[in-house]
Amino acid sequence: MSNIPTKPEILDWIEQNPTLTAKRDIAKAFGIKGAARIDLKRQLKELEAEGHLEKRKRSYQDPDRLPPVSVLVISHADKDGDLFAKPMEWQGEGWNPLFW
Repeated sequence: MSNIPTKPEILDWIEQNPTLTAKRDIAKAFGIKGAARIDLKRQLKELEAEGHLEKRKRSYQDPDRLPPVSVLVISHADKDGDLFAKPMEWQGEGWNPLFW
């Protein structure tokens, strides 16, 4: 029987492997098989409830980080032609609607 990783180990894995964050990928990385996957699922749900993870589609990500690919809404351009935008599906840290 495989050992279930601790919450910090799961968070470290997700931070180091941002493209392999599906439950299946996490289970494979830690060698978790069979009924032990239920315990992994419980750990992931707890991390999500505590606000450490956010489930986006079928993968888990840090709620304060932008995904590798994101749809942006362009708000305006300045006099130099620089564009200012906000991600459509992100409310993480640093987001301030007053600047929008």
